[in-house]
Parts: sequence; structure tokens; C-alpha cells
Amino acid sequence: MVSFTALNTRQHFNNLKKDENAIKANGLRVYLKLNNLENSRLGINISSKGINAVNRNKFKRRIKEAVRDLEIKDNMDIYIIGSIQSSKMSLKDITKILKSHPELVNK
Repeated sequence: MVSFTALNTRQHFNNLKKDENAIKANGLRVYLKLNNLENSRLGINISSKGINAVNRNKFKRRIKEAVRDLEIKDNMDIYIIGSIQSSKMSLKDITKILKSHPELVNK
């Protein structure tokens, strides 16, 4: 089980948003990068257009649960951007996409 804190500054997000750190699947973009901190950090972003607050919050809870279930030994920064299409994904599908990221496959 992974504990994490929030990514919370523009600089943190911009450092992660590079193509070499990203995978894209089913409207879900996942950026992952190792960090030198004591814990992992998580950032979640989902557009408010076309999705009501209840469904956005359900999506965020599914993302957090999927990240908690990952077996990460190193501390990482994880930034996940969702879309209308990805907001309807199940926990199982989200976990499958996260585990397919090259940074996690090699671990």
C-alpha cells in the first residue's frame, strides 16, 4: 500500500507533463516520474465540462484507490488527467492502465 501527498504547485505539474513520462489510454493520461522525496505525490485533474461533481469525485476516489493498490518501492510523482470518457472507467480498468506504465513495468 502506497501513501501519498498532493502535488500542489504549477511547477510540480509542469515538470511531470512531458511525453517521455506519459501514457495515454481510453481518455486517461498518466504521467509518472521518480522523485527524491520521502513519499510519493499524487495529482488528479478532471474537466468539469460534461461531468457533474458527483461523478468527478467518484472518479477521483477510484484513482486514489488504484494508486494505493500499486506496489511501488520507489517514491514517485504521479499525475493523472481524466476526460469524460475516462470518468466512466471501472477501478479494474484504471489499475490495469496504471500498471502498464513503463516506469512501473520495470520495477
